[in-house]
Amino acid sequence: MLQSLWDNNKDENLRVYLIYDNADSTVLGLAMEHLSAILPSISFLKASATPLRGFPVSGHATIATYFRLLLVELLPDSINRVVFIDADCTVTAPLQELWRMPLHGKALAAVPEHLMSCLDHGYVHGEYFNAGVMLVDLVKWRQSDLIQRGRLFASAHPDQLRHWDQDVLNHIFQNDWLPISDRWNACPHLFGLNHSYDLSPENLNVNERDAIKSPAIVHFAGPGPVKPWNAQCLHPFRNSYLDAKAKTPWSSNPLDDIPPSRLKRAYQDNVFRLKCQMRKLLPRSTDNV
Repeated sequence: MLQSLWDNNKDENLRVYLIYDNADSTVLGLAMEHLSAILPSISFLKASATPLRGFPVSGHATIATYFRLLLVELLPDSINRVVFIDADCTVTAPLQELWRMPLHGKALAAVPEHLMSCLDHGYVHGEYFNAGVMLVDLVKWRQSDLIQRGRLFASAHPDQLRHWDQDVLNHIFQNDWLPISDRWNACPHLFGLNHSYDLSPENLNVNERDAIKSPAIVHFAGPGPVKPWNAQCLHPFRNSYLDAKAKTPWSSNPLDDIPPSRLKRAYQDNVFRLKCQMRKLLPRSTDNV
């Protein structure tokens, strides 16, 4: 994501803050060396889970899913505005327009969650935002008592945490956010990867059509093959990830879920058949009566 950010914003005086927790020391060292060489300014901020005690987690989620709530805790007090971008995104255009966008007194700007997600999870369409990309007014966030209010909500309503910190943020900043164009957080449903989402031109609004034609931030939100580092990914902007990856120290890392070669599949099939034949030859055990 950060490589793609730089590739498309080289004329900007970027100040980047990367939030991490339990990163492998070798990986972290490579990231520090590479990113420090290409970005005008980067700070590595190690997050602690201590302020997040009492926030429930379930399924595949860990407490790290709530790190978005720590922006006020982690970022310097001198910073009043920040663009937050999830790690599973690529930047495909300059972000100056987003950065300069007036918030009109709102706490943040974000893209509304799409209709099918709202129907699936019980959100009111148009009143719930996707927190994967946000333009944040940190002054208002510092006045929100975010962690304490978030902890109370999360503890009292664990059944409503379908997207964990995103649900907390939507609760706290209800009616205090500015909807922006889908092109700033273009999610997979816009590219035909949610088969229940109708992409008929007559059913798309102007923002959706603009995002499909010219996304500024592509968000690979979703599991498995939706991610561009999965060998089965069919996302039309998969190459925006692969092109950026090729410029990093991880350029030679293999993709996930690469199908086995024809020779390997044949070998595995033969081993399986042999095991089946051997099982038939083994004497059956009988129970003593």
